[in-house]
Amino acid sequence: MPLTDNTARLEAALFSALDTATAVTLGFSGGVDSSLLALLLGRWQQRHPQVPCRLLHVHHGLSAEADQWLAHCQAQAQAYGLTFEAHKVQLQLGPRISVEAAARQARYQVFAQALAPAELLLTGHHLDDQAETLLLALKRGSGPTGLAAMATCQPLGQGQLVRPWLNHSRASIEQAAAALGLTHIDDDSNSDERFDRNFLRQRIIPQLAERWPGIKTSLARSAALCAEQQALCDELAQADYQRCQLPGQGLSLALSADFSQARQNNLLRYFLRQHGALMPSQAQLQQLAAMWQARADSQPQLDWGRWSLKRYLGGIYLLGRQAPAPLSTHPWQQGQLQNGQHWLLKPCYDGPRLKPLALSRLSVRYDLPGATKLHPHTRQQRRSLKKLWQEFQVPPWQRSQVALLCYDDTVIAALGYWLEQDFLQSEGVGWWPTLVT
Repeated sequence: MPLTDNTARLEAALFSALDTATAVTLGFSGGVDSSLLALLLGRWQQRHPQVPCRLLHVHHGLSAEADQWLAHCQAQAQAYGLTFEAHKVQLQLGPRISVEAAARQARYQVFAQALAPAELLLTGHHLDDQAETLLLALKRGSGPTGLAAMATCQPLGQGQLVRPWLNHSRASIEQAAAALGLTHIDDDSNSDERFDRNFLRQRIIPQLAERWPGIKTSLARSAALCAEQQALCDELAQADYQRCQLPGQGLSLALSADFSQARQNNLLRYFLRQHGALMPSQAQLQQLAAMWQARADSQPQLDWGRWSLKRYLGGIYLLGRQAPAPLSTHPWQQGQLQNGQHWLLKPCYDGPRLKPLALSRLSVRYDLPGATKLHPHTRQQRRSLKKLWQEFQVPPWQRSQVALLCYDDTVIAALGYWLEQDFLQSEGVGWWPTLVT
């Protein structure tokens, strides 16, 4: 059937987002937004049969009708000629845990794990969702990262999350669905004003729109400006991070001492995001400022959630509250080590480099006794490992996690710190251990 102008605009936005797609998954709840997306995705696949497309439904088990919704979604997928998958999840609920947040976290965990490299995940988020997300961020007192709300495209798992209708209103989507005679799921929880998003949707945003009809577009523009501002902050933070980074998830205090308080906070937020750490509160962030001024021999520490930030000598280090598992000796393999790092031995023709040795005789060890004597290529004489850890400013809690590359029973390198003097190559090609990030 011919499409209305409104539906044609929505289809054009979707098809544009899929222009270079090699595999597509749609997060399919069966609601009006994802149902219209599913129908139009089915039309797109008829023109691109070589591109695998599927609908992915997450069964949260929160409603007595959840099984019926799953059956409805499966029938819709069949009607549109699309592959269908369903995943059941068990929410981790408890005191002070939002059902909304727990459901969203479980849903996106399924999505992230399901995506293949370069695969696109489509969601039906629209202009009204963007306004709600920005207002929720304001309620939480968020900075530019939170106020940027949702991006049109962002990484997720091994793929990309794409929101093709983020600039289109809920009303335009509902009108298009009605014009096509679509049947869809109406989740009665969407009218429950105990949930913050529903309260905004039912009470606040309609009043704002009545007073200022263009408010949703204005809020979306503010979110876009915040996203632009955050991108600029991240550019600065990335450069600062490269300058101040220390081995073992640390930041140099000396190299960032002349930064303004705002720049230090910007670097710290970026550093925490890079390592997947939960953001501390504003009050906790203010406490962290004292770490830059603390005495060099002090070890102040801030704990929040399952994370800690700790000062040691000239650095601030991020560590989990749970002690790391002890690591054992294992044969050398090019790639990931037990400590999570990825090391390769690359050919090197000048400068400090290891002699080429039989790979079969290499191994990786951890946590050798502190009395072990070693001879770094940067020193004139041998010294105990305990003293070397202090000299290289390796925090005590990280020493057992440093990979020691051995040839038979002899250490030839502390990966990330030094090469052993006795195993240096003087002429010709040698090896340089390279950390792959």
